Amino acid sequence: MKILYSWIKEFVDTRLSAADIQDALTMAGVEVSSCRFLGEGMDNVVVAKILSQRQHPNADKLSLCRVTDGSQEYAIVCGARNMKQGDIVALARTGAKLPNGMEIKKAKIRGESSEGMLCSEMELGLSEESAGIIILPPGTEVGKPLSDAIGLADWLLDVEITPNRGDCLSVLGVAREVAAITGEKVVMPPATVTEGGGPPAEDLAAVDVTDADLCPRYSARVISDVTIAPSPDWMQRRLSLCGVRPINNIVDITNYLLLELGQPMHAFDLDRLAGRKIDVKRSGVPRTYVTLDGAAREILPEMLLIWDGDGPVAVAGVMGGQNTEVLPTTTRVLFESAHFAPASIRWTSRRLGLSTESSYRFERGVDPGGTMYAADRAVSLLSRFASFSVASGTFDIGGGRDFTRSVPFRPARASRILGMECPGQECEGVFGRLGFSVRREGEASWTVGVPPHRFDIEREIDLVEEVARITGYDRIPTTYPESAAPDFSPDDRFVRVVEDASEFLKGQGFTQAINFSFVPEKEWGKHASLLGFDAADAMRLSNPISDDTTMMRPHLLMGLLHNVSSNLRRFQEDIRLFETGKAFGKSLAAGHFEEPRIGFALYGKRLPENWSGGQSAVDFFDAKATASSLLDFLMTKPVHYVPTVSKPFLAQGRAAEIIMDGEIVGWVGAVRRELSSALEIPGTVYYGEIRMEAALGDRRPAAQFKAVPKFPPVVRDFACVLSGQVPVGDVLAMVSGLSEEIESATVFDVYEGEKIEKGSKSVAFRVKIQPFDRTLTDAEVNSIHTKIVKILENRFGGKIRTS
Repeated sequence: MKILYSWIKEFVDTRLSAADIQDALTMAGVEVSSCRFLGEGMDNVVVAKILSQRQHPNADKLSLCRVTDGSQEYAIVCGARNMKQGDIVALARTGAKLPNGMEIKKAKIRGESSEGMLCSEMELGLSEESAGIIILPPGTEVGKPLSDAIGLADWLLDVEITPNRGDCLSVLGVAREVAAITGEKVVMPPATVTEGGGPPAEDLAAVDVTDADLCPRYSARVISDVTIAPSPDWMQRRLSLCGVRPINNIVDITNYLLLELGQPMHAFDLDRLAGRKIDVKRSGVPRTYVTLDGAAREILPEMLLIWDGDGPVAVAGVMGGQNTEVLPTTTRVLFESAHFAPASIRWTSRRLGLSTESSYRFERGVDPGGTMYAADRAVSLLSRFASFSVASGTFDIGGGRDFTRSVPFRPARASRILGMECPGQECEGVFGRLGFSVRREGEASWTVGVPPHRFDIEREIDLVEEVARITGYDRIPTTYPESAAPDFSPDDRFVRVVEDASEFLKGQGFTQAINFSFVPEKEWGKHASLLGFDAADAMRLSNPISDDTTMMRPHLLMGLLHNVSSNLRRFQEDIRLFETGKAFGKSLAAGHFEEPRIGFALYGKRLPENWSGGQSAVDFFDAKATASSLLDFLMTKPVHYVPTVSKPFLAQGRAAEIIMDGEIVGWVGAVRRELSSALEIPGTVYYGEIRMEAALGDRRPAAQFKAVPKFPPVVRDFACVLSGQVPVGDVLAMVSGLSEEIESATVFDVYEGEKIEKGSKSVAFRVKIQPFDRTLTDAEVNSIHTKIVKILENRFGGKIRTS
């Protein structure tokens, strides 16, 4: 939010400079990100008068002007057409360096000498666009520096307001902060209204509030015989510098007070209100309504609207409608100044996808005690530059309520929390500077009256923060907490494990992807059958920030598939990606689950392209090897792989579940072609996902080390014909656990074809027998060999091949 230093000083005659205010506010928790002098770049720009103007002899679109700054005359070639002889203009003399970076030099343009430039607002950085050069009021002193003449000897502060400090979204709010920091007084601008002798306001209009729960206060003033015209230059300039486009005197007044007081206002053309009636109530039924920006909005029954005798005329707190906007022919105006429930405005704004300066403030809270003052201030300010008559009386529904809140406070509690002594007198002084009242109920317990503009003060801890903020955070000493460090949550225990796993995968050539945990339910519903997605199990967000973030992801696959697709569109064809994150869903036992996982995806060639080959593509076994090596690195218990059809997003026959102690700890396989095609991925993606908690249990085991064997190993090869339905992983797992001396069992050949019965397969595997305390005898080796053969024949129905 942009605020002028001179505007702040109209509320509080502070001794602080603009730079001092920037530092003081920032240290008090109201960050001022920049403080810029508006006159910068205007050192050699002065007020001048056009003495003569004629057509350029060599250019149809240029003119020759003779101007004076009161002491010297200049010949100027100008391309603008909005000036004439006698106009007062802004002259940039030779040597000037304008805010837009342009340096003014003496030049010849189409054969004619030009000794400067007549400036537009855009060239001086006063607005983003301009139709011609600046024409100043006739009485402006010629020769005077332009920055002094138009009030640019000023500073513009850019204030960053946190969501809880809606009271600072105005000049008044920032001035209150300055006054609280310095101990100076805030002086409110005049809001005196001289009512005319015409009919009372009740005879000209009727105001009612049907849904008072959403509109606790509604104030209004009526004026007649007003002429719609441009607002004065000083007001237009202030609005422009603060980022608001001037429109006309009535609309500019409402925007001016929005910036000055933080009170959003709306001006209705009274004669365009059906029955000259206002009512504030919910829509009741779905409807379409056209707002001031010309867009047709879909209004829901719960949304609060402003109505006239026939129908809606505004979306309350968000935007007015075209049917009652102020027109050049308007003569009677009803100024609306209201307080709406923040939650209602926030919900309406989000559902409509429409955020305005008004809704931005109403969402954060607008002072309900200041609505009538704002309406009076609008009429009082307008009377300074326009003539009209004011209807006697006002509308002020809910004006009799006291919106002050009472919050308990204990000085001793503040001292304990802040770690320093907070004397009662000092705390009371802070509250007095903030405009809070104090009622002592003994020295130990107070009741603090909080004014209605401070929506952020709800509890005692908020008052403690105010004491710390105003007295200065730098006063708080550095102390160590007295209590012992808290126990870490189960999630914290996985932080180091996840970091180690990430580094391992990076070392294997993978690149880390980071995706949102919330995903679009629309996409998951579209591919529900392929993703194994059940809408009833989805963890939905109650307040999604967009249509693409409506629920929490049940697994990591879709995010990585989108990453693969995005890389392919950028001609990256060999892809290895991984992601660490959480998956979410519902379960009958806990109501929901939230568990850390690691997912990875492979696509393209197995090896980088080189002169010796490397053209083969990745396959299932590459993905399986990635999962196995990662689990080995994490030192999990032994696992084995079981073919699966329970994961519909993985292709049947090329997918397996990872089993540990009878529990599924992950899965790996080829992604279904239908799913890849939906994301425009032409080839096969291999994907794996590991459930970290299930794989590691409560804690990661400590690393185990053993000495290099001193005794020679024995290697035996076996070739066995098995049924095609027998998982080889089960065979290897059982063989490996047969004896302590068996170090490993690995497959080195699988054959299906001639001399092998259809539906069977010949599996050749190598068993390494490695003793650690002795050299095995032939009898011991033969005993192990015999046990392996019996398992293959009796447990798995295999037939040993002898040739």
